[in-house]
Parts: sequence; structure tokens; C-alpha cells
Amino acid sequence: MADEFIASDVFQQLQKATADPAELAGLYRDYLAEAQQTLAQLRSALARKDGEQFRERAHYIRGSSLVVGATVVARCCANLELMGRNSDFRDTASLLDQTATALTAVEGELAGRLGPSVFPAEGSAA
Repeated sequence: MADEFIASDVFQQLQKATADPAELAGLYRDYLAEAQQTLAQLRSALARKDGEQFRERAHYIRGSSLVVGATVVARCCANLELMGRNSDFRDTASLLDQTATALTAVEGELAGRLGPSVFPAEGSAA
């Protein structure tokens, strides 16, 4: 399971590119906070049936997830992006739940690799 939610090659590249472990933890902490905020924005866009906003937010989180190696989250978001583009919201709530579950798994994997400092502070991205 160690490489299931974070791509090892991406993690290792980021590890080499950062000056110290605290910097890497900060990068991932910022990603997690932003991803959580973006999921809330996706849920809000879904409630309004705002396909364009939904597509844009899904695209955003997909891109940032790819940058940090959160491949499962990125795959979910690619599907969400397509749903927003087509304004087809039939299974969107379920896929949002799957995305949130994948993000929780990413948090757990990162905590195992980097320690608890990777968790965003409560309300940090709200």
C-alpha cells in the first residue's frame, strides 16, 4: 500500500528538490489544505449545478494532485472534470465521496512518510 496513493517517483523527485524534510512536509501540507478546500468548492458547485465552476475546480485539483503524485485523487478528478464539462451530475456525489476517501488515504500515507507535521492546521484553507 505504500505507493498506492502517492507515486514513489514523484515523491522522490520532490524529496530531492527540497532543501529539508520540513520544506517537503510544508509543500504537502499546503496541497492537502488546498485540496480539502477545493473539495468543498466542488460540493458547492454541485449543489448549484454549476458545470463550469465544477469543471474548473476539478481541473485545478487534478493538476495539483499530479504535481505532488497523488495519482488516485488525480484520476478521480479527471472524471469529475468530465462530468462538469458535460454538466452530467448523475454519479457526481458518489465520485466526490471517493475523491475525499482517496485524499484521506493520501494524508495517511504522507503522515507515515513525513510525520504528523504534514497535516494542515484546522481551518487553514477555509
